[in-house]
Amino acid sequence: MKKEIDKYLYEKIIPYRQERREKDMDDRKAYGGVFDKRTLLAFYKLLKKGVIQEVEFPISTGKEGDVFRARRDDELLAVKVYRMATINYKGLSRFIDGDDRFTHIHKTKDTIIFLWSRKEFRNLGDYYNRGVSVPRPVALWKNILVMEYIGDESRPAPLLKEVLNRVHREIGYEIIEEMRKMLKAKLVHGDLSEYNILIWEDKPYIIDVAQAVPINHPLANELFLRDVKNMVRVLNKIGLGITKKELIKEIEVI
Repeated sequence: MKKEIDKYLYEKIIPYRQERREKDMDDRKAYGGVFDKRTLLAFYKLLKKGVIQEVEFPISTGKEGDVFRARRDDELLAVKVYRMATINYKGLSRFIDGDDRFTHIHKTKDTIIFLWSRKEFRNLGDYYNRGVSVPRPVALWKNILVMEYIGDESRPAPLLKEVLNRVHREIGYEIIEEMRKMLKAKLVHGDLSEYNILIWEDKPYIIDVAQAVPINHPLANELFLRDVKNMVRVLNKIGLGITKKELIKEIEVI
């Protein structure tokens, strides 16, 4: 059975296949710890259920995991895989502790990454349902999050960081509007910067929302002020000439 599953995954997950071919590694070492045994079984579940049909190539690599482009019929999807082997338990716990939505869930070193992926799925859904420009959440299983792909057949949407010197001022005003909507959704992003905003067809998309916390969270005010500080810097690079006080006033929800 194990050999059958491995053969199936070898055919369906192109990055996994390439890594095994190039380095002849076992699945515990392949792709920087992304394709460990538990993750491969989670992929198997999603593939068998038809949530995704093929994983094509990596889009980005982050501190917590990697994002891949996947396909389901004619639909492109983004698949975020949180690394099981490189978990920072204490670093993640500070954003979960104090979040009333997850107080009933027992946290251990083995399950915290599943809770973290669940938290991002929940935050994406809460933002999306309140009209915030985020990728639409599609499915979640264990440490794998499936969501809307932002981009087209030829390329994924670039980060704001990559196009900062080319975007027009209107993008800055749209980002301010998204910050207003996020606060209206009663969630503070907590890590908002040019590295967590995609730009596609002259529209910003907010990404990496796992650490977002409710406005009544003990860290909410600290994280909100950090977001404001970061975005004042970014918005001024775009040419808005805005201060922290002015930005807070702009995004305040009455």
